[in-house]
Amino acid sequence: METVKACLKQGALLIAALSVFCALITHSVASPTQVRFAINTPGSPPYLFYDKLSQSYRGVVVDFFSFVEARGHYVVSYLDSNRVRSENFLLQGEADVFLSAVEWLNNPESFVLSDTFMKHASYMYSTSAFYGPFVPADNPNASICTRYGFIYPVLQELFYKNSGGLVRVNSNSQTTMAMMLARGRCDFTIMSEQNALSIMFEEQFCDTAFYQSSNVISDVDLVFVIRPELAALRDIIKLELKNFTDSGALQESINRHSGIHRFPKHKCPA
Repeated sequence: METVKACLKQGALLIAALSVFCALITHSVASPTQVRFAINTPGSPPYLFYDKLSQSYRGVVVDFFSFVEARGHYVVSYLDSNRVRSENFLLQGEADVFLSAVEWLNNPESFVLSDTFMKHASYMYSTSAFYGPFVPADNPNASICTRYGFIYPVLQELFYKNSGGLVRVNSNSQTTMAMMLARGRCDFTIMSEQNALSIMFEEQFCDTAFYQSSNVISDVDLVFVIRPELAALRDIIKLELKNFTDSGALQESINRHSGIHRFPKHKCPA
């Protein structure tokens, strides 16, 4: 009788242990690690931007993290922020990652960084053709449409020059910058080629021609800036970024969100 009771007790303990194990497995499957991505609201196409039609975020960053999620690593949520606040969010543990260039960070040593996600080559844009490279000294007092809060290292000193410098005209998005340029509110605008390709060929600019400077104004690498406690996330991003690139998914995503246009952008046929 005692042997039967002992066997029943051991069986009950085994069933309980299996139940706990199954619960842990189920919880692990149902609740993958959450990652909070801070966005320079309203984002910037083609990298990461809010799409009013779908009421969701889209872009190359979203495609990449969907690729990561599909492989069972993390689930990403997106938080409205701005460039300066994003750094503070990470330092305070309120967000986990955002997209930036090292040159744009106030405290780059405070974070861990991914490999290069995309190149970010900035040019000057105008509604009239450039006859040679853009040289700031040759354009005294020219007005430049810029994005509020953004730093433009090559032009920054000239924005503070009282005479013969450049006049900064701020907007809250690259789309607004292009709209102001099209309406003659500024002489030039500066943005990355990927930004310009994804915005200036849209139907709303059908009646406007846009030209790109022959020279690059600045050229930086975009990386994922990550909380230092999340080195494991950095390692997963490194692995999956290689897979995303090697599979051709990165270039497909860039083409989808930027298009395959080339400058100059001409007016639509009458």
